[in-house]
Amino acid sequence: MSNRIRAQFAGLIGLVSAVAGAASAVPLTYTVVQAESNVFTKTVVTSTIDVNPDFTNTFPFTEPLQASSNTQPSGQSNLIADVGLPGGFDDGANGINFSALKIHVNNLPGTLVGTSAVPVPLGVTGSPVLYVTATATIGSFQIVLNSPFSSTLTPSANPNEWLWSGLADVTISGTLNPQYATPAPALPVALPSTPFSQNVQLPLAGTFSGGPTGTRVIVGLTQDALQNQDLSLPPITGQFDLGDLGLVTLSYDIHSLILEDIATSVVYQNALPIPEPSTALLVGLGLLGLALRRSR
Repeated sequence: MSNRIRAQFAGLIGLVSAVAGAASAVPLTYTVVQAESNVFTKTVVTSTIDVNPDFTNTFPFTEPLQASSNTQPSGQSNLIADVGLPGGFDDGANGINFSALKIHVNNLPGTLVGTSAVPVPLGVTGSPVLYVTATATIGSFQIVLNSPFSSTLTPSANPNEWLWSGLADVTISGTLNPQYATPAPALPVALPSTPFSQNVQLPLAGTFSGGPTGTRVIVGLTQDALQNQDLSLPPITGQFDLGDLGLVTLSYDIHSLILEDIATSVVYQNALPIPEPSTALLVGLGLLGLALRRSR
């Protein structure tokens, strides 16, 4: 073999190695498919009100404020996972490794409300009565992965689809926006937004699938898998005057925000498809063979 052929051979071996190296596994970023995704939540927060003076000796009054909702995650939701693509998928043999996950909702729909408006007497005779309604909303709700986790990939009954499951260490956080309202002409009293945050172990499960247009990961949390989770809301307390004369003061205490139930089916996608087996190596060998024929 001439020195020229040796040099070409060495160079093309390097090319094959470079092609194969370029096809090694890299973590892929997946964007959320909002129209195909859903987040269900059921929440409850406890509200206690007291009045001074209490003309009828019927306070304090405590009630749960509840709401449930189905909504789509926002575009801030994303996922980073490694399945061996682009060149080492090997029919799912490497499993799936999650290094980042965010499920974000701008505002959970639905208002947390109690059973009814609370009558507050403004005089010693029990009248007149002012009705006070306590409500709250949840904004900027999100679930964020704290540390990586992995799962095997098991072929499902569907072609080009694999099943995965794992226990994820996440932080569930958001803001609670409470409000107390009285009938006109009085104005509603909107309280400052209060953040909450709690670390939780979530049993997640879903699918990984691929095709010529890219790959998809579905992140699922089944209903009833996580129930009655305390979200560690700091106590919210304060007071304001009722009525035009300000003769009665209402004190409020909001606490114990509980995530009674949650379920997710969030779809993420990436444009990189699953290649045919050994595609990178075959391309490299083809280039090598063509070059050797030309050098003869």
